[in-house]
Amino acid sequence: MSPNPSPPAADLQADFPFDYAAHLAGGRRMGRLPERAEGPRIAVVGAGGSGLAAAYELLRAGGRPVVYEAEHSTDGPGGRRLGGRMYSRRLEENDSAVVELGCMRFPDSATLLHHYGGTFGVRFAPFRENYAAATPLTVLDIDGRQYPAREIDDLYDLNDDFREAHTRWRAALTRIGLFQLQRDLAARETAAVRQRWREVVTRFELWTFYRFLRDPEGAGLTHDQARVLGTAGVGPAAWDAFFDLSMVEILRLLLCTEGGDQLFACDGISRLAEGFWTHRTTDPRGRRCSLEAVNEGVLRPAVVALDVEPQASRGIVVHSEDGRSERFAAAVFTPQLRLLETGVRLRSTEATTPVLGPRLWRAVRRLHYHQSAKTALVVHRPFWEESSMDGVTLTDRLPRASYTIDYGPPRGPGGRQGVLDLSFTWAQDAMKIGPSSLEERTALFVGELAAIHPDMAAELQDQVRMGQAVTVSWENQKNFRGLCRFSRPGDHAYQRDLFAHFMKDFAGEPAVPGEPPNALFLAGDDTSWSPGWLNHALASGLNAAWGVLRQLGSHRDPDNPGPGDLWHEPDYSPLSAP
Repeated sequence: MSPNPSPPAADLQADFPFDYAAHLAGGRRMGRLPERAEGPRIAVVGAGGSGLAAAYELLRAGGRPVVYEAEHSTDGPGGRRLGGRMYSRRLEENDSAVVELGCMRFPDSATLLHHYGGTFGVRFAPFRENYAAATPLTVLDIDGRQYPAREIDDLYDLNDDFREAHTRWRAALTRIGLFQLQRDLAARETAAVRQRWREVVTRFELWTFYRFLRDPEGAGLTHDQARVLGTAGVGPAAWDAFFDLSMVEILRLLLCTEGGDQLFACDGISRLAEGFWTHRTTDPRGRRCSLEAVNEGVLRPAVVALDVEPQASRGIVVHSEDGRSERFAAAVFTPQLRLLETGVRLRSTEATTPVLGPRLWRAVRRLHYHQSAKTALVVHRPFWEESSMDGVTLTDRLPRASYTIDYGPPRGPGGRQGVLDLSFTWAQDAMKIGPSSLEERTALFVGELAAIHPDMAAELQDQVRMGQAVTVSWENQKNFRGLCRFSRPGDHAYQRDLFAHFMKDFAGEPAVPGEPPNALFLAGDDTSWSPGWLNHALASGLNAAWGVLRQLGSHRDPDNPGPGDLWHEPDYSPLSAP
């Protein structure tokens, strides 16, 4: 056991502690649109988690969401790919093995995700995270030496720098109130959350992760201690690759993971996207419906331009790459917002009124995306069992992180059931292999892993010959240009404005000063407080859905207020920048 056990991981965000899962529990809807023969048509740009969640809830409220998607897939609806970064690839039909090229692990604290997962029949199982109970072994390889551990405390007797670093790190988190914040969030003590989070943001928003590790008012580590802790991991993927991020960004990550377990989707997380698309629900009048049926079984092609009317009541014209132009009552835009500068033109129908105000454009333009690369090997059997590779390898070498996953018996004869993530990297580590081919990447990673696990060197080479590798560099994907954004010191004001966009002027004045009250709503991972986590991307879609419903005439349910209804409540309204 750790010397200072954590409380359960938090399912609410400290910046805006709205309980999205409770809002939808028991079959409740986000709103109810005025009854018409057919509900208003709403364009949803992007079929990732946030777009699908927005479209699904708009459908349940009586709208007719029309979904657009830029990514191609031969077996997807209309030749388009559902899921965005929910990107699972099953290489052969008989494989049980699935390669998760995007979203890979999910906190057990993610209540909104599990609400939808339960609705759609998505199965989850414990993920082999570093030092987790489900992981037979975690091997830390640093400076050419290996440290095998079952629990993180096992490293204490093996590496003095790590023992000192981890002890000081935990003490610093206790001192600044992280674990008490988790208790307050679990107890829904929103007033206490707001008071403590205000202190944290005010104190540390201008600090980098590295400064917190080194500064005496933080963890007070030496450089070598910070380096070892950064390699060994202080949370899922919180590496030395993140040393330049805002410390508040790291704390948001830790709030939803410390004290919890990580899960993986047994059939691939794309199953959740398929559930949003095909699940038959009901509208407020009890009529059976699905996104698939409303969209006549196809996703519309990529959007190239949006003509936005300054008056929200006049809606938006969506132009797609097939030359089609259609007017909608509103539009929800969910792709990575960098596309607004590089791939999708925003045009106002009146020259004197911009689509986005200067303050929000500033926030869009200052987004910081992180590179991320993953290379995986699909194999017939979990050949790593009872070896030093049976679990997770963390290293300061090229692969950085390697994971083993057993998906169980194959679906058919000759199918494969094992996935070895040869490497999962971020930032500079991902850039090192950016120009390398799949074959080059595989050879490099296998060579490094063979050096760390010499007993498995020959077997690794055999498995490469028999298996099939797949890779992705998200910064090279045209419609992504990076896996996700992360905040750096000083970015709090930008993130607050991106999150607030869905509020428009519904509270009596623009939530983002200078923002016009048109019918365009931004959502997606970029607008969430904690990036990279599917749970928060889903919540961003619900925010946008609330905004669309409010604009189109849905009224507040006094027994079930939505996220915008609580905007001006002192315990909810997001903090301004320090």
